[in-house]
Amino acid sequence: MSKIITVWGNPGCGKSMFCCCLAKVLTADKDKALIINADPSTPMLPVWMPERILETGASIGNVLTGLEINTALVAERVTILKEYPFIGVMGYAAGENPFSYPELKYEKIKLFIAEAAKLVDYIILDCSSNMLNFFTPTAIEAADLAVRIVTPDLRGLNYLRAHKPLLTDEKFHYGSHLTFAGLARPFHAIDEMDHQIGGFDGLLPYAKEIERCGTSGQVFKALAYCNQRYVNSLKLVRDRLLQEDERADAEDAPYQEGNDGSYESQPEGTGDAPR
Repeated sequence: MSKIITVWGNPGCGKSMFCCCLAKVLTADKDKALIINADPSTPMLPVWMPERILETGASIGNVLTGLEINTALVAERVTILKEYPFIGVMGYAAGENPFSYPELKYEKIKLFIAEAAKLVDYIILDCSSNMLNFFTPTAIEAADLAVRIVTPDLRGLNYLRAHKPLLTDEKFHYGSHLTFAGLARPFHAIDEMDHQIGGFDGLLPYAKEIERCGTSGQVFKALAYCNQRYVNSLKLVRDRLLQEDERADAEDAPYQEGNDGSYESQPEGTGDAPR
């Protein structure tokens, strides 16, 4: 079953770049990943693929506001990257803005994510920092794993403090989110921010080479310039997903009754092979 990873955080913390690097890591063994960005304030199709002219017919807006949402309709709007055939993207097209389409509805967003999850192994939801965009809280609710990225400064700290009360409902699983320090620089007071925020699970250090990839339309090449701490954070997401799979397999493992009347695991060599 497809895994849904939701990435959210304060403006300018490096969410979209993280999503692109994560997609590269998750598709290293030829699994398929789909990155979805539903923030019309910054259309992402021309950012991901500046060399390709994609008309509004390729926009995610046509799917989210359509009369009917199904797997076939979603698949038609997925754009496959030429250099990375195991990565697909969905987003708004050049020139579109928040007034290009009707307001998004919770039920349609939820259905859209469910239908998209039938197409690939991993769904990566690159969220708007604005919680008034219904896509963001709906994506956090739908996530198998949520990653919050905040800059390790007062902007990130106060963004988190302002939005935490909006996500207290159990359906958002706020306490189980991974927290990364985005665009971490040497002058940041990482230890102090770590204490104030409640603990970072990893760092996403800033690098000029990564920024250059982002500004030159080569975001999917940034992974080659990520230092070890950045890569470790990406691997942590992958490992957490694998742990969830193993836990699910263990819960679904068949049992047989032992000679003493107790139930025990099946002997080795029977049942489904472990992943």
